[in-house]
Amino acid sequence: MGYLAFVVLTAVAMLPGLLGVFIPLIPGIPYMFVVALVFAFADRFQHLSGAELSLLAVIAIVSLVIDYLAGILGARAGGASKKALLFGFIGLILGVIVLPPFGGILGIFLGVLVAELAGGKTIRTAFKAGQGSVIGALTGIGINLVLALLSLVLFVIFALR
Repeated sequence: MGYLAFVVLTAVAMLPGLLGVFIPLIPGIPYMFVVALVFAFADRFQHLSGAELSLLAVIAIVSLVIDYLAGILGARAGGASKKALLFGFIGLILGVIVLPPFGGILGIFLGVLVAELAGGKTIRTAFKAGQGSVIGALTGIGINLVLALLSLVLFVIFALR
């Protein structure tokens, strides 16, 4: 197989990582990094340097932090309590399991909403906290989509130079 075909096949193998960006708890960008790392090993590090792989690793780590913090920060900005954050996280996990792939967004909203209502908050206040969690999660997805595209483009640039 020619080198260009190897790069193209590796880039295609990274595409599921782009889809993983839209599903909370699925580490799409770290998956893309692992694919790049496998490429580097198979290529005996002839086209990807340690610095370039380090940059791709940093992007993967940043994406994990964003995945974890986006919904929580959004909920906090909406006024959610610590208990609501825990319920939102549980809702996120249950939502992904029960209604894949996008049930996580509904789950985080319902988890925060239920916790806030159970804690004696008004419907308006609870809804605002739930809404904040959804806005945070969607913002995180948007940022991670940009990071995933950046990771893919950088891989191709590094591999073809």
